[in-house]
Amino acid sequence: METDLLALSREIKGIAECGLHYGDCEFDRERYRRLHEIAAELLHARLPDFQWPVEVGYLTPKLDTRGIVIRDGKVLLVREASIGKWTFPGGWADVNLTPSENVIREVREESGYEVKATKLLAFWDKQKQGHPLQLEYIYKASFACTIVGGEAKTSHETDAVEWFDVGDLPDMCPHRGAPHYVALALRHLENPSLPTEFD
Repeated sequence: METDLLALSREIKGIAECGLHYGDCEFDRERYRRLHEIAAELLHARLPDFQWPVEVGYLTPKLDTRGIVIRDGKVLLVREASIGKWTFPGGWADVNLTPSENVIREVREESGYEVKATKLLAFWDKQKQGHPLQLEYIYKASFACTIVGGEAKTSHETDAVEWFDVGDLPDMCPHRGAPHYVALALRHLENPSLPTEFD
């Protein structure tokens, strides 16, 4: 899927949903509904049956939170049961939780470990970090975390929990994380005064 076509489809979807939410003229709302359909039709060459879901209000990026735990030169990774690849514990942010509360919950649910989020390492646009394209527009918040309790335990999402040498990482899920996240965390461990990276 071409980046420009996907970006155009997302933009049209956003305009349509703003119009559907804020518009009060039924003739205009009908036009916005059609725009919403066109946004999906732009992608039908690659995804023939695709339809964008209609969201309420102004379209904003989704947020993915990841916990990076490094201890004694090893990084905590979980293996996604659905695809058999490794990643940092994390996932979509839930409503009614702060970003750090989300990452603490995700690490506990996916790895069994209780952690404290100690620093926001990066707040990145996913598309600018070398990940494959995805339909949703996504921001990634990566937190340095330290273990405060618990023990390794899998979940319905993960089928393995392991510590890997920071210089010898396994095959990682390309959507959820990458080796340069570990390099970033190591730089912050060596120099805690470094600022959070963004964009």
